Amino acid sequence: MNGFWVLLRKEFREQFKTSKVIVVAAVFLFFGLSTPLLIKYTPELIKMVGTGGITIEMPPPTSGQALAEYTSTMSQFGVLMAVLVAMGAIAKEVETGTAAMVLSKPAGRLAFIVAKLKASSFTFLVALVLGGLACWGYTVLLFGDANAAGFLYQNLLLGLFFVMCLSVTLLFSSLFKSQLAAGGLALATLIFEAAISNLPWVGRYLPGQLISWGNKLVLGQPGPSEWGAVAVVAVLVGLSVYFTWLSLRKKEL
Repeated sequence: MNGFWVLLRKEFREQFKTSKVIVVAAVFLFFGLSTPLLIKYTPELIKMVGTGGITIEMPPPTSGQALAEYTSTMSQFGVLMAVLVAMGAIAKEVETGTAAMVLSKPAGRLAFIVAKLKASSFTFLVALVLGGLACWGYTVLLFGDANAAGFLYQNLLLGLFFVMCLSVTLLFSSLFKSQLAAGGLALATLIFEAAISNLPWVGRYLPGQLISWGNKLVLGQPGPSEWGAVAVVAVLVGLSVYFTWLSLRKKEL
């Protein structure tokens, strides 16, 4: 991959220059701090507001609920953030002619794509670390205990899920000149995947299963390991990179 390290440094600079790292990290940090607080005090808020004479039985909130709710929430908002971060990564550079200028130098198309995927994945890694530490620390502060090992595994699975979302969005960014078209179709594809993840048999091998598996680990619930879904996600990332490369290879820059 000719010119990979030069391109990677360029992409890292872009992530900071456009404040993508700061924005994504801020979103994760916000939910990392607010989710344990919400889980802790929601029952008390309901009591204060009143239920109009209706009795609502709510079990005491737990640290596991706080950690699982955070990762479930971020799996939804994170998809949107991944689409926003990556939808213009290629389409915008093709439109402005930056891609043609970069690829006219000793830099291969595959290096161009992988550098973008790695740099955007770095952005989400930073966000996951900051948001995860904030959530776990605040959960310990509010509840006194938290499943650190389960939460770590959940965030690793969440990180892999986000890499898949980024790679799919990069593929659509290479197929369309419009950033909005690329982002809209990528988001629609990811939403469709989430919808069919609830289907029996098939759903167990789809990316959405990573989140369910992670939540079971956080909550300490017994259940089968979903390595099939991990394998499918790895294949989807590889195929997305490959078809993005094919798209750029055929495109006149």
